[in-house]
Amino acid sequence: MPSIPLGRATALLALISLALAATANAAAPPPVTVAVHPATGSAGSYFDIPARPGSRATAGTLELHNTARRPLTVLIDPVGSLTASTLGSAYAMRVAAPSGSATWSRVGSRRLVLAPHGTRVVPVSVAVPAAAGPGDYLSGVTVQALTKPAIERAKGNVAIASVQRYAVGLLVRVPGARHPLIELTHAAVRREPAGTTFYVYGRNAGNSVLENVHGSILVTRRDRVVARTPVGPGTFVTGTSIAYPLLARGEQPHEGSAYRVRATMRYGTRVARLDQQVQFGHRDAVRQQEFGGPRAESRSGIWGKLLLAAALLLLALGALGLIALLRRRRGALRRATPRLVKRVVAEARSAREPLTALRISGAEGREPDAMTVRILRRRIRHGDLLLRVPGKSVLVLAPGTDVGAAATLAAEARRYLTRRGPGAIVVEIVPLWPDALGDDLLTRPATAWSLPEADRADSPDLDSIGFESLLDERAPR
Repeated sequence: MPSIPLGRATALLALISLALAATANAAAPPPVTVAVHPATGSAGSYFDIPARPGSRATAGTLELHNTARRPLTVLIDPVGSLTASTLGSAYAMRVAAPSGSATWSRVGSRRLVLAPHGTRVVPVSVAVPAAAGPGDYLSGVTVQALTKPAIERAKGNVAIASVQRYAVGLLVRVPGARHPLIELTHAAVRREPAGTTFYVYGRNAGNSVLENVHGSILVTRRDRVVARTPVGPGTFVTGTSIAYPLLARGEQPHEGSAYRVRATMRYGTRVARLDQQVQFGHRDAVRQQEFGGPRAESRSGIWGKLLLAAALLLLALGALGLIALLRRRRGALRRATPRLVKRVVAEARSAREPLTALRISGAEGREPDAMTVRILRRRIRHGDLLLRVPGKSVLVLAPGTDVGAAATLAAEARRYLTRRGPGAIVVEIVPLWPDALGDDLLTRPATAWSLPEADRADSPDLDSIGFESLLDERAPR
């Protein structure tokens, strides 16, 4: 960004007098006058200095003069900068701890006493941190005399108090590339005391103080123009944000009314644009009603619909929970069908691995109880399937298990279930592949399969191997 001429200081960073309210007393001579003396160049109304990161630079001096016939205490404070809502540089109020580039400022004295008609010169400098990047950094130095506020009586019981404060701009230019960038982020509509007001929000996200920012804002509702206004020209300070207002005094929208907000801001050869739909909400409709506008919609009907939807949702969740509970009580087993069994057999054939089924039922053909099913569900291997067989049996399909291994599993299962669950358990071994197809698996009655004592002696030792270790194996599939 090229340097800003001193002749345009009024448009950029003018020395301002800030009052809490304009009164007739404001025309009286100020108790303290301020003259700005830059370190380089001719006298002006603000400081404009180049400085490199990690260096200290002299800005100049402030010459303070007491116009009163009595001593005055004067406060001198660094403050941050901001951009006015309709563009233009301004300065923050005096605070105990400044922020941003205001922390770089150094003044000779933060508090001093001026003798009657006396004059003091206060030096001003900046200490730029080494981490500062290229860009334009604007802050200010305020000067305020501690005097009693000027009070003016207005009509009725209204009294207006005002104080005078000077703010001197301090622009520090750190050398390097400049990247000017204005972003128009969003729009909104609000009901203010003066009327319906539209806002366009934007920020200077670049590293340059931008002059001559100008453009326009247009608000429409369908094909009707609601409000329009030119923007600028004005100044947009680096690192600051604005909410540009556009008042539509005669507009009294109903709740839910939608508007289209279009805005442009031009700076140099660049243009920032915004095109957004905004809606007049319930809270603003209530405020408008309080100011005598149209009646806001009642929320009782909406809340009733929301409560009904919530009640229906709870009923649906309750029904799903009841179904899940009933299925869990029944064992939540998949039903064995000829198609499912034949599919598992076909997969075993394709993989050329043995496949054996364990058919488990209670003594005398009784259906296994819920505890037996729960134990089986916890103990089967990762690749095994636990199914409910039509009739009164439970089926465990064990891929990769031949008849010999299945005999060991059956003995362990029978022993484990008898020890952990109530009632007698019958375990039947049904080879499906490659020893037999087992087409009648789902229809034939379960027959007790018992181990001879000799087979029991040859079976794995329960204490050394255990049922858990057998069924917890995860053979690769």
